[in-house]
Amino acid sequence: MYPPSALGWLAPVPLGLLFRAAADSAPRRAFGITWITAAAMFGVMLSWLPQSLGATLGWGVSLLFPLLAGLLGLGCTVVVAVTRWAAGRWTLWALPLAWVLLDALREEGPLAFPWGGLGYFLSETPLVQVAEWGGVSLLGLLVGAAASAVAAGSWPGLWVALLWVGALAFGLTRPPEGPGTRPALLVQGAVDPRAKVQADAEQEWRRYLSLTRAAGVTAGTLVVWPEGAVPWPPPVGVRVPAETAVLLGASVGGAVPRNSAFLMQGDAVMGRQDKVHLVPFGEFFPGQARWPGVYRTVFRSLRLPVLVGRVPGEAVGPVELGGFRVGVLICYESVFASQARALVGQGANVLVTPSNDAWFGGSRGAEQHFRMGRVRAVETRRWWVRVGNDGITAVVDPQGLVRARLPRFVPGTLPVAFSVREGVTLNVRWPGWVAWASAIVLLISGFYMRIVAHMFKPKR
Repeated sequence: MYPPSALGWLAPVPLGLLFRAAADSAPRRAFGITWITAAAMFGVMLSWLPQSLGATLGWGVSLLFPLLAGLLGLGCTVVVAVTRWAAGRWTLWALPLAWVLLDALREEGPLAFPWGGLGYFLSETPLVQVAEWGGVSLLGLLVGAAASAVAAGSWPGLWVALLWVGALAFGLTRPPEGPGTRPALLVQGAVDPRAKVQADAEQEWRRYLSLTRAAGVTAGTLVVWPEGAVPWPPPVGVRVPAETAVLLGASVGGAVPRNSAFLMQGDAVMGRQDKVHLVPFGEFFPGQARWPGVYRTVFRSLRLPVLVGRVPGEAVGPVELGGFRVGVLICYESVFASQARALVGQGANVLVTPSNDAWFGGSRGAEQHFRMGRVRAVETRRWWVRVGNDGITAVVDPQGLVRARLPRFVPGTLPVAFSVREGVTLNVRWPGWVAWASAIVLLISGFYMRIVAHMFKPKR
């Protein structure tokens, strides 16, 4: 049932058992139970990581996997411990709010890793449709509240059940989305990442131009190439078709190396978006400038050359071309709900993700990445167009349904249709309101519990 899974609606049962043990056990025992359970959950969810990293960076780097699972589990444990201290006998009902805050905080900072948030347990169920009201945070609150109801086994569980029934009814009764009205061509190069190291710039550009032209694109078609498809700038004399707009992922070298997406028409650059959320220890290396010797030693032990990270972009905004206002989420950024909200809040009427999941190999990591990104379409009620180097290449409608998809690991093109959408959801209009409301309720209730405890403290 680990996300994404159609059995995700069962998640409140084991989570409720954890909540019960965390609330009732002695502090040290509760700490141990929570850490072991949470670390095991992330360990299973991220079990593809050793396989993926081992195949690309060497199996020695896979030793970092237990450390990551342990740290993620520790974050959950600290939240449970603080909630027990602050909420007292109301711990069971405070835990869902605290967990929502934890998932929101995991989107912040240079080491942000929002992978596997609690709300994704519902991403493959009809309940996901309520994400338009409060995003993945609201889904997480539904899961957490149900877990508390399972643990408490008391009358508040009736109200939680009614909330679930209402959310389910909303999801099941939504009318289907109409067909897309604008053409797009998704180009999947299926290039071995190791081959890119040896290929020259002109060869890479001509590979994608050849696939694009062979598809016979018509005027007005939006063409999308994957993340890092080509090096930037284009070689002299190489230009994209003038009758189409091409959104391409490019690696920018020089003194400020970046991972970027460019919108081009002919030889004109119509817009650019630099990747803001870089993958920690994959695209950038925290503290490398301060501790270069440490990194040299680590790279040497892993039999790797000294790697140099990229520089993150400084801001996000839609890339505009005629009636298109494209919200670009480059690869990893598609798991950041806050970035999709910000783009749509600034006017983006379609979301596009150039991605490169080749380093996942044949593991289920790529499928997790794709299915979490689908929630962005529901949260914002925008069509989501996604192109991966070797997959997953697909178009998803505003209800999160996959309309078309290419098989993985083969080069090819996928003609699709999408529509531009205007208007914003409650989730976009009031960004992060579920997390903020959870924080306020926890703060007020925490002060209240401390005051009550002080008032009824036995006098000596």
